[in-house]
Amino acid sequence: MTFERFTVKARQAVVAAQEQARLLKHSHIGTEHILLGLLDVPDSMAAKVLHRLGYDKETAQVDIAAVVKPGTKELRGHIPFAPPAKKTLELALREAQQLHHNDIGTEHILLALVREGEGVGAKVLAERIDPISKIRAAVLASAEGSQDVAAGPWPTGTPATEDTLSTASALAGGSPVGSHHLLEAMLRVENSMAARALRELGVDPDAVAAKIDELDPETTTDANPEEAAARKMEIRLVDDEVHLILRDPTTVTIAKNLTELSGGPIQGVGPVVGMFVPLWRSTNELLLQIQRMLEPEPEEEDGSAAGKVAKAVRTVLTPRLRR
Repeated sequence: MTFERFTVKARQAVVAAQEQARLLKHSHIGTEHILLGLLDVPDSMAAKVLHRLGYDKETAQVDIAAVVKPGTKELRGHIPFAPPAKKTLELALREAQQLHHNDIGTEHILLALVREGEGVGAKVLAERIDPISKIRAAVLASAEGSQDVAAGPWPTGTPATEDTLSTASALAGGSPVGSHHLLEAMLRVENSMAARALRELGVDPDAVAAKIDELDPETTTDANPEEAAARKMEIRLVDDEVHLILRDPTTVTIAKNLTELSGGPIQGVGPVVGMFVPLWRSTNELLLQIQRMLEPEPEEEDGSAAGKVAKAVRTVLTPRLRR
């Protein structure tokens, strides 16, 4: 899932959950790590509710250690979500919708953790907080006026600022805008104060782009599991075949299990035909979208805002694809 609607504190909790999994040397982010991540953001609504109910991070660590043993291997790079954790984040959206909240906060993740019910996170909470429904009651009692602060809109800025933000959003390509997108956008927006200052200091936009591609965002606060998986993807033309390659561990594991069950490759036969249709459609749409990015647009010549953004994106994308 994407994280655009998550509040600042909710995003911090998700990043903290990944770090907890890394510290415990676990190969997947589970609901237990999400619980620790929520408690790792002490000024979040979720942490405050749990503290009021007598549950803190130290207690959680003891409870989780009694159920889940640490791993043995150091982990680097992207750590995928386990199915219960992924379900919890999906349920957080439903919790926000049911409360008529526009953004997903830590309180919604906590409610989802309880609602999911089968993960380690919910089970250790149920052992300490009886009945566990006290958590929902406490969240709802605190909901009015106490929600996590949403990642609100940017204040009004200069035309250069608006161009920078539009370019950063386009560079993110649908994933949450990270600091690396903002940095590249600042360098690519022509005639802005930021671009001029950085260029006069000898900062090379292409060198910055190369360094961004070299770094692992999962070791930073810009960590985004979906972007990490997408960075490992590739579309390759082999003779008259288009190969869509995914390398993230979660997808590879699922594919291995499915291949064992099917005894071979998954082909478009029977009910799978209908299941393949959305993949075929989205792949064509993706290819056309990238093609449009690489082709100069007529409005680029008239200096419009859209034209400037399109030109900046093409400038960033073309050399990367040719490396």
